[in-house]
Amino acid sequence: MLSLSLGLPEFKVIKHEKYSNYHLVSVEKNTWEERCIHCGFLSSTVHDRRTRKVRDLPLFNEDVYLLIHVKRYKCLGCLEVFSEQYESVLPGKHQTNRLREHLYQLCLDTTIQYVSLKMNIPYTTLERIFYSIAEEKAMEHQETLSKTMNQNHLVLSLDEVAVRKGHQYETVLMDAKLGSVLGMVHQRTTESTKQLLNQNVLSKEAVHTVVMDMWEPFHKAVKSMFPMTTIVVDKYHVIQKVTQALDKVRKKHSNLKKVRYLFLKGYEKLTDKQKIKLNEILEEHSDLACSYYLKEKLRDFYKIQDYDDAFDYLEEWIQLAWSSPFPSFHEVAQTLENWKAEILQYFFCPYTNGRIEGTNHKIKNIKRRAYGYRKLVRFRQRVFLECTGNTYKHHVK
Repeated sequence: MLSLSLGLPEFKVIKHEKYSNYHLVSVEKNTWEERCIHCGFLSSTVHDRRTRKVRDLPLFNEDVYLLIHVKRYKCLGCLEVFSEQYESVLPGKHQTNRLREHLYQLCLDTTIQYVSLKMNIPYTTLERIFYSIAEEKAMEHQETLSKTMNQNHLVLSLDEVAVRKGHQYETVLMDAKLGSVLGMVHQRTTESTKQLLNQNVLSKEAVHTVVMDMWEPFHKAVKSMFPMTTIVVDKYHVIQKVTQALDKVRKKHSNLKKVRYLFLKGYEKLTDKQKIKLNEILEEHSDLACSYYLKEKLRDFYKIQDYDDAFDYLEEWIQLAWSSPFPSFHEVAQTLENWKAEILQYFFCPYTNGRIEGTNHKIKNIKRRAYGYRKLVRFRQRVFLECTGNTYKHHVK
């Protein structure tokens, strides 16, 4: 018979029985005295014995159950009867601690339903195990994050993610340096954003920079909460505006539906074959040539190093956009004119929302994986654990 260590030092194995689809291992605690849970007196008087069956980690894809021979002691100090305690099994639980941790890890990045079927555990039992451990893990992550975050020079990212149809959004707050989700709140109004910032930022003076898109309620909330902070409009949202304007011009040509990617991609990222095809289209359609030139020129704007040069370059681009015959570019010119100061702050604080956009994609995958969540609290807890747990660890010494 194959002999393997149980891996639980506090127990000694009394008997091992193999059944058709599971193992039953009889164990008892190594010690013969226990400290009274009522008065703290050390007792060695065994009052009686009972058995307790708990589930342990599987062995070779077969379930393992521990039949614990529990010793109940009588305290000679206070005359109370009490059961011995175990490091590997919590009181009142039907699983070992290591099995509970294993089940929790399995549930991350997948659904509770899937793990329930795979491990042959009732859904409600597994759900209770997962969320009880998740709450403890979330508290640990929060404490570690508080120690890890640079409270004197915080750089925050704000963005929204759609969680349901009908314009149902969650506003996401992230530490742009650590890449850790700090909190989420329902909707993307000024008041809800203030609530999010107030709950997750300990010191208003510590916030140095906030990166966000051009959504007005976000800016109102940040200016109200942190009047001295630097606001940076995310560069990818600026480029997105001009790319959308170019796409509106392209849509006027019905024969160019299948070449959309040629216009949206950066010119330097195109293959030689794609560049030839694009150049042919631009030679044939002068309006697209003008629009494409404006798009690429704005992309070059973010390659500038000096603030004054960037200021002059942006002014020039806005004038070129106004002089073009395209209403979509007129709208972009007006938008950039309105947000000029926040856009130019990038050249003092070169932070973007790249990390939070990637996190938003993961948040959507979490939502899709479970086909939605009835309880937003659990959804946020999942996001916090899966999008924060490993991001700050390389900063911890």
